[in-house]
Amino acid sequence: MDSDLTDLDTDSLEDSSQCSDYSSMQSEVPYEDGAGDYSGETYDEQPATKRARADKGTVTETATAKKRSGKRKQSLGLIVTVPIDIILEIFSHLEPVDLLHLFRTNKAFHKVLSANKAVWKAARANRGGVPDCMPGMSEAEWANLLFGRDNSHCQECGEKGIFSMNFGIRRRVCPFCINEHLVCNKNFSCNLPQYDPIIMDLILSTDYAGDDYDHYHMNESTADCKLFWTHDIVSMAKELEAYLKPGAEQALEDFKQSRKKYVDFDVEHAAVCSIWSNNDDSLRLRRARELRGLNSLLFQARLVDLGHDSKDVERMFGRHHYGVLDKELTDTRWKRLIPKVERKLAELQEEWRLEKQKDTSHRRESHLLDVYQKYTQTFPQATVPHPQDFLKLGDIAEFIKSPPTGDEESDIQPCSAFVERIPELRAEYMHKIKLELTRLLALPTDVVQGTTTLQSQGIDAPDDMLMQLATSVFQCTRTRFPLITWDKVQYHQCSPRCQPQPWVPKRELLMSRSPCTFSISRRGVAAARSLLSMVGLDAQTTTATTMDDLQRRFFCSNCPPKPQNGGSYRFVMNWRQGIFHYVTDLSHKEPRWEFLSAAQLEVIQSWRTIYPQATQQVWRCNKCEVYHSNPANKAPVIDHIMGLHGVPTPAEGIDFSYDQGIIEGPPPPTKFFITPQIQKPSTVLKTQKSKPSTTSTYRCQHCNGLHRTFMLEGVKQHIKAK
Repeated sequence: MDSDLTDLDTDSLEDSSQCSDYSSMQSEVPYEDGAGDYSGETYDEQPATKRARADKGTVTETATAKKRSGKRKQSLGLIVTVPIDIILEIFSHLEPVDLLHLFRTNKAFHKVLSANKAVWKAARANRGGVPDCMPGMSEAEWANLLFGRDNSHCQECGEKGIFSMNFGIRRRVCPFCINEHLVCNKNFSCNLPQYDPIIMDLILSTDYAGDDYDHYHMNESTADCKLFWTHDIVSMAKELEAYLKPGAEQALEDFKQSRKKYVDFDVEHAAVCSIWSNNDDSLRLRRARELRGLNSLLFQARLVDLGHDSKDVERMFGRHHYGVLDKELTDTRWKRLIPKVERKLAELQEEWRLEKQKDTSHRRESHLLDVYQKYTQTFPQATVPHPQDFLKLGDIAEFIKSPPTGDEESDIQPCSAFVERIPELRAEYMHKIKLELTRLLALPTDVVQGTTTLQSQGIDAPDDMLMQLATSVFQCTRTRFPLITWDKVQYHQCSPRCQPQPWVPKRELLMSRSPCTFSISRRGVAAARSLLSMVGLDAQTTTATTMDDLQRRFFCSNCPPKPQNGGSYRFVMNWRQGIFHYVTDLSHKEPRWEFLSAAQLEVIQSWRTIYPQATQQVWRCNKCEVYHSNPANKAPVIDHIMGLHGVPTPAEGIDFSYDQGIIEGPPPPTKFFITPQIQKPSTVLKTQKSKPSTTSTYRCQHCNGLHRTFMLEGVKQHIKAK
C-alpha cells in the first residue's frame, strides 16, 4: 500500500531536543540490522557525532526565513516526545509485520521491542490469533519467519514463489531443496550410514513434504515415514560429540530426555501452527477476493467516468485484473496505472472489433453460400460459377467486409437481395464457357481440321450448333473420359459425389469444388470421325442427335473375340460406346469398326437396355428439390412423386430423371456370343428319379446376355425388385 505518511519529514528524528524516559532515541540513526540479529542485547557503542552544517545565508536572511515560517512543519521526529507507555499502547494495536518493521528501524525501537513481549502477543492476537513462538525462537524471529520480507522465498536457495511453510522443520523450502536435503527415517541408514540413528529422536521432523518429494511416492510403505533435514542431522551429530566423552553418560542421558521432550512439544505446536496457517491462508484469500471485487467496481466506475464504454470495461476486467485489484487503490496508484490500463483497453477494443468483424463476415459468407447453393442445386454443376467467384463480386465482397450493424438479423438481411444476381451471373458464366469451347473447336489442329470452318481469331460469340456436332468431343483436363457435345460438358463434375459428413463444415465442402478446365479430346474426335465415315455422314454437319437416331451398332475390329464357357463373344456398341471404348483403351492405335450383320442386329434390337439401374442412387425428382442434393434409387423417388405430387404414373425424363453429373458415360457395351456357350450338365444324381416339370420357365428380357430361368411368379418378383 502507498503510505499516507510519505510527505512527512522522517529526518527530524535526529533533530528533536526533547526526550522521554528512553532519551537514547534522540541521537539514534536508522538501524540496519543483520541477516538474523533479533536478540535483545543492548548497544553501548555511540554513533559518531555529526558535523554541524555550515550556514549558507546571512543572519538577516535566516531571521527573515524564520519570521516567514508560519505553522510548524509536521515531522515523525515528534514521536520521541511521546511517553513510553503511550508508545507501547500504540504498538499494541499493530500487527507482527508492523512491529517487525519498527524493530528494524533503529537501535532504540530494537531495544524497546526486545524487552516487551506483551506487545508482540497483542500484535499476534490482532493478526488473527497467531500461535505462540516456536520453542527456542524469539518473537522477532517468529514474526520474520511468518511475515518477513522473504516470506515467499526458499530459505535454502532463495528461489521465489515459495509460500508454503513447513512448521515441522521450521523452514520454507522449494521442491528442489526438499528432494536435496530431506531424508526419510526408513532410508536413514542407507543415506547417512556415518551417523547414529538415535539422532532421529533428538531433532525436528515432518511427516509431509508435499507432492514434489520424490521418495514420498516411490513406495507406498513410506506414507507414514518421518522426514529429517540433513542440516539438523549434522548439527545434532556435532552437539552429541561433547557427550560422548568418558564419564558423560549421565549428562548424555539427561540431554536425550530433554531433547525428546522438546521434540514432542515441537511436534504438537507444529500441528497447531499448521492449522492456523491453513485458516489464515483461507482468510487472506477471502479478503483478497473482497478487495479485488471492491477495487474492480471502483476502477470500472472511474474508467466509465472518463468516457469509456461500460460493457468494454466490464469485459476487460472479466478476463484479468491487470495488476490494479490486488492492492489498495490509492490516488497515487490510480495515476500510475490509468495510462497502462487505458492503453490495454484500447488494444482489447481493437481486438474485439476485429473478432466481431471476422465473425460477422463469416456469418454473412455462410448465409450467402447457403442461398447460392439452394438456388443453384437444380442446375448442372458446370453451368454455375464456383462459389468463390460468386463471393468475389464487387458489391457482394464489399457487403461481406462491411462493418457489423450490431444486430445479427440486420447483418445478414441484405443477403437475399443478392439472389437476384445469380441468374445473370450464371448466364455470363455459361456464355464464357461456350465461347471458350467454340474457340477450341476452331483451332487448326490435325485432328479437328475439317470439323469447322471457323477461325480462332475474331470469335466473339459461341456457336451452339457447332457444339452439338457429333465430332465435338471434349474432356476435362483432370480426367480421360470423353464428353460428347455440350450436353455432357454441362453436367460434368470433377469432385466425387459424397454425403456431407457432420464434422466437415458445409462451407469447406462448397469451397473444395474447383472449376473445371476443358480441352479437345483428340482420341474422341478421331473415333467420332471414323464412325461418321463408316456410316457415310458428313463430319461437318452431322449432329449427335442424328447419330443417336440411326440406331447403328458396331464391333471394334481391334478387339478379338473372347472365350467364355466354351463359346466366344464380342462387345456390341453404339457410336457413343464406341467413342468411350477407343478413348479408354489406349492399346488401340487407330479406331477400326465393323457393322453387325442383319441377323445379329435383329437379335440385339430385341434386347431392352435399362440404364442406369433402378437400384443406383442417382435418381431425383424433377418437380421439387428434395432429391437434388442427395439422389436416391428409383423406388423412393417414384413413391415420393406419387404421394407428394399426386402423379399416378410418373414418367422418366418428365417427372423424374437421373443425375447426369454422376452418370457421365453411356451404358457398358453388351456381350454378344458369336459362338454359343456349352450348356453345363445337370447336377442331379443319376440314382435320383427326376419328376417331369409341369410348369413353364421364363427369362427376364431386361437382363441382357443372361440365361437365368424363372417360374412365372419368380420372374415377376425379380422384375419388381430390379
